[in-house]
Amino acid sequence: MKERISRANMILLIIVCFTQFIEVMNSTTVVVALPSIQTALHMQANDLQWIVTSYVLTFACFLMIGGRASDLLGRKRVLMIGLAIFSLSSLTGALATDPIWLIASRAIQGIGAALSIPAAMSLISNNFPAGPQRNKAFGIFGALGSGGAAAGSIVGGLLTDSAGWRSLFYLNVPLGILLILGLLFVKVSPSVIQQKQSIDWLGLISVLAGIFVLVYGISMPNVDGNWPTAKITMLIIGVLVLGVFIFVEKFAENPLMPLRLFKFRSLVTSNIIGFLMFSYMTGFNFFSTLYFHELGYSSLTVGLAFLPLGLTSIVVTQITPFFMRKFGAKRVLIVTQAINALGMFWLSQMNMDKNYASFILPAFVVLGLSIGASYTAVIVGSVQDVKPEEHGIAGGIVNTFLQLGGSLGLSILATIAATVTASAHDVSASTALLSGFHTALIVSGFFAIIACILSFMSSGKSKKAGIIPQDARVNGD
Repeated sequence: MKERISRANMILLIIVCFTQFIEVMNSTTVVVALPSIQTALHMQANDLQWIVTSYVLTFACFLMIGGRASDLLGRKRVLMIGLAIFSLSSLTGALATDPIWLIASRAIQGIGAALSIPAAMSLISNNFPAGPQRNKAFGIFGALGSGGAAAGSIVGGLLTDSAGWRSLFYLNVPLGILLILGLLFVKVSPSVIQQKQSIDWLGLISVLAGIFVLVYGISMPNVDGNWPTAKITMLIIGVLVLGVFIFVEKFAENPLMPLRLFKFRSLVTSNIIGFLMFSYMTGFNFFSTLYFHELGYSSLTVGLAFLPLGLTSIVVTQITPFFMRKFGAKRVLIVTQAINALGMFWLSQMNMDKNYASFILPAFVVLGLSIGASYTAVIVGSVQDVKPEEHGIAGGIVNTFLQLGGSLGLSILATIAATVTASAHDVSASTALLSGFHTALIVSGFFAIIACILSFMSSGKSKKAGIIPQDARVNGD
């Protein structure tokens, strides 16, 4: 099998990889800039999480629609549409003058990313022959995703300090336009003509409505530490609407989330583990950013503080397949989730007197390694028992669970933190804020413990534990 990638395919690979790079980088830069955005738009701390949640929520809910659209409408065309939506919403985000405007722009950005990423992955699968070429292409694709997260921490801090947080959104506009122009002149292999299938619109609407109502219900502020009737009602409605979604999927002709795949124990446990993992990962990034702000760090310093986390994740993703071949995805998950739990409990001791080099840095290095390895193991575990022709669907499902875990988990943890902070009396504002962070990170540690226990319940060592099916590789922001 020829391993050398042709010049035309190399140009295509550069375009699709940089699509992944800028969209992952965007997520990281926005997190770094959250304190500046909060100050500029006069946002409450409890509302700040919606800048992250709105993006993750729409990204998760539209992922499988993006994959289906790329199959039916053409991958190159859908990628261009996704990039156009992402770039235009970045421009509107840069011009935002109030929180609702910015949050709405972030939600539309998530839709653009949900169209772009599956189309980019499909272009690689369709244009690179199976074997060394495709493996190399997906390796570069994955590395650029991890690199985007690492670069985002630095770029976000540098631009926020020098040009303001709006520059982070302006930056996406020319980059997106350049990628679209590049796609106009690049030739791709024709997509396989498929029989036209109907889109599961009822499933899409019900899952969007259910998740939104549930996230909004969780995020509603408590009154004097008590859950108001409106909050409880919203949570019940959200659960009922999600029940409707499951019922719709059971009878849909072309379901958004085929329920038959959930007969595989490995897929179920891997998705739940991934859901929990992204819950505490997103929360831990969010609280760490606000903690650094309380310490007086500039945006650039915050970015530099996060850099070891991103760099170690890049390194470990390159060697994790070796450990999974030797020990199996199950054992890797057990060990990494236990380490993640210890990391959350360690960070829950943060206070204003802790030293970064001795307290934060060791935790970030270890967590970068364990989170990167556990992410890869979750992907492998979710598809190891699924038929090869259904790896794409399984990959879409696991990515959806990961992103929903990020949106719901952050809402839960941010609400816990805000409740504890609000109930703290006779202490300074910083002490009250940190007490909320402590509680939320302890809860995050218990999320990781549950994920560790579930790892014991997953399938045993797979013969293909070290192989990541190409169609199952997903975006990790």
